[in-house]
Amino acid sequence: MDPQNSRTFADFVVTLRLEGLREALACLVKRTDYRFIGIWRFENGKANAVVHYDRENPESMTAQEVPDNATYCCYVRESGQPFQTPHALVDARLNAHPARQEVQSYCGVPVMDSEGTILGTLCHYDMVPRDPAQVDLELMLNVASFLALGGHVPPYPKAEPSASPA
Repeated sequence: MDPQNSRTFADFVVTLRLEGLREALACLVKRTDYRFIGIWRFENGKANAVVHYDRENPESMTAQEVPDNATYCCYVRESGQPFQTPHALVDARLNAHPARQEVQSYCGVPVMDSEGTILGTLCHYDMVPRDPAQVDLELMLNVASFLALGGHVPPYPKAEPSASPA
């Protein structure tokens, strides 16, 4: 890891320990011009951000649960490899993807346990085109590995119990 990434990684770990995972992710996204960063997990055909940070609305704690094939995270999950798109509307790989109109840029890496099982994804994304070259994949992979191996990846969010009729 180059010296700059080593410092950034160390800052991430310190922030995680002192302020929590969400604030540590916020520090990473602020190194870029992406709006969002999150750790996404999959369950029963759905995907949801177990940790979510929106730099334009930092008080927003969650993203909307979606079908798992309605995220670019599905490409990371299926391949076990990073996936990037700077502009979904001109990326031929995404011509039939349901999110291409809304989420136009994405850069994500797998979050895997020690046996190679994909727990989820760590990703930057935005509603406008962004240059994924500004995201250091080596740093993202190191952060994802640290989170998974250190037990820092929260479980899939539980469904809210239905209100019982009065």
